[in-house]
Amino acid sequence: MDQTGDPLIPQTPSTRLRWLVSEVLNRYLTVISVVVAVIGLALVIVGPVRAMLNRPAEGGGSGGPWLPGQGLAGVGENDLPVIDEEVVNRQPVPYTIIPDRPRDTVVTYTVKPGDTLFAIANMFGITPNTLFWANSETLGDNVHMLQPGIDLYILPVEGVYHFSDGEHSLQWIADRYSANVEDIINSEYNELSEYTPDDIPPWGMRIVVPGGQREIVDWTPPIVETVDERTGTVIRGFMPGMAGSCPPITGRGGTGVWSRPLSSYTITTPFMTGHSGIDLAAPLGTPVMAADSGVVIFSGWNDWGYGILVVLDHGNGWTSYYGHLSATAVSCGQFVSRGEYIGQVGSTGRSTGPHLHFELRWAHTPDNPALYIGF
Repeated sequence: MDQTGDPLIPQTPSTRLRWLVSEVLNRYLTVISVVVAVIGLALVIVGPVRAMLNRPAEGGGSGGPWLPGQGLAGVGENDLPVIDEEVVNRQPVPYTIIPDRPRDTVVTYTVKPGDTLFAIANMFGITPNTLFWANSETLGDNVHMLQPGIDLYILPVEGVYHFSDGEHSLQWIADRYSANVEDIINSEYNELSEYTPDDIPPWGMRIVVPGGQREIVDWTPPIVETVDERTGTVIRGFMPGMAGSCPPITGRGGTGVWSRPLSSYTITTPFMTGHSGIDLAAPLGTPVMAADSGVVIFSGWNDWGYGILVVLDHGNGWTSYYGHLSATAVSCGQFVSRGEYIGQVGSTGRSTGPHLHFELRWAHTPDNPALYIGF
């Protein structure tokens, strides 16, 4: 027995130390574990409570997280975070919308295969008339002159693009196109701010005439009339001197009941001012049929933009035109019945792609085919 007087305490130093450690752990381990657990639970509770206390009052305020309705300088609305209960999300911006901006000057466009005046005008948000009037010199006032590779002026506003001859005043130009001379002078598209209505712009200056209009010079093929000396009958020679010209022939057979010249097609350019027919796009070689019974008065090459052309005289005042063909199946003087095969769709002449240019003319004056045929 040592001086402690306790027979349970080991007597050697090494064994005594192990005994003391064991006694401390046995007596106090459970208490320490409970204290640590309590502290951890308190930390878990205090964190959310503190966040709630720091949240700004309704209506916004400084020092807290961003809420909808608070502005941030230099940040777009779509870039701001959105608070959804306790979760902060960032709204995705998958693409950028570029707003349409008005053109502030006259631009040019190079015609591509398959283009039409109607489609080009629609592309730039202007009317076909404005496009046609802005390029009267290039097109020669003939819509059939459109062909790939030529450059067209595209106006930023509806109106006319005038080429000054160096002889006429701004007032004269305004009167010619039924426009307001002050609109011409003040237009941001012209450099005329120092001009007066009586001033004459120099030769070659191109002038935008906002809201201007002009007459359309509609192309009508020349008709040569001859009189049969024996019978006194007036016979019209049609487009003399061209490869497809026929001797003077009198038409007949027209019923006045029209049918479609193509069984399948897509309308690319309708009848309108400056366009004397309707353009029906179809694959190269598609059969073309006579819209009514008549006599062939032209079959072959045409020099004025139609390319290979067939014209039927129906003998009742009507003629029908089938232009830009790749081939014809009829010849001069031949009588054809309504619906009979007369040729194939092509892209000859002033054409930018395979289509049939179809016209109906009353007394050689163009009329809208859509008024008589259900396209």
